[in-house]
Amino acid sequence: MTRTSPKAPAPDNSAILSEVGALAERIGASRATSVWSSEHQLTPISTLEALTAWMAYYRQTVLVEQEWPVVLEAWQLTREGKFKDLIRLDKQCDRWMASMPFHEASRAVGQRQLGRLRALRDQRIILRYLEAIEARQANGWHPVVYGLYLAVFNLPLRQGLVNFGAQTMRGMLRGVCQGPLLTDTQIEDAIEQEVGLLPKSLPELPGERLFLNH
Repeated sequence: MTRTSPKAPAPDNSAILSEVGALAERIGASRATSVWSSEHQLTPISTLEALTAWMAYYRQTVLVEQEWPVVLEAWQLTREGKFKDLIRLDKQCDRWMASMPFHEASRAVGQRQLGRLRALRDQRIILRYLEAIEARQANGWHPVVYGLYLAVFNLPLRQGLVNFGAQTMRGMLRGVCQGPLLTDTQIEDAIEQEVGLLPKSLPELPGERLFLNH
């Protein structure tokens, strides 16, 4: 049963995406990519080839395999009002988020955005999520909160996932692209090319199989 509220005003989601981008910039600056792959830790992002390889690695290994599935599941659980399962998902993220250099920033971004939704009194799942965080039973990781956000405001899921990936990628590159051999034009062209691949990298979304079968 969908628990989303038709009375909730459709927000400008640039605020949460801006926070995602700022967090991603911190990830890039911290060289957090080294946590994902020792191979990429040794690769300086100072050439166009290294930049392209790094972005492809992030898209395929981190975004597609870790972040998008969390956003998607959080979206589904929020729509179904499954609070306990949402907390379980949050706890499952501890396994990989807590080992990342940016885990404190992820928690801060998620909790800040969730706190801004506290005024939606008819959204019990938000209040119970906040209560779980206050009781230290959950962390409020930013991919979980982003999925909840998309569901609460009935924002387009496909575009929301693409925006999440694009904003994260752009933010990271603001943090790491300092190589003298890379021009601004090269960086922007590489970003646009990689962002253009995001829709094709999306997982199957709810309802798509039914649509394709008709």
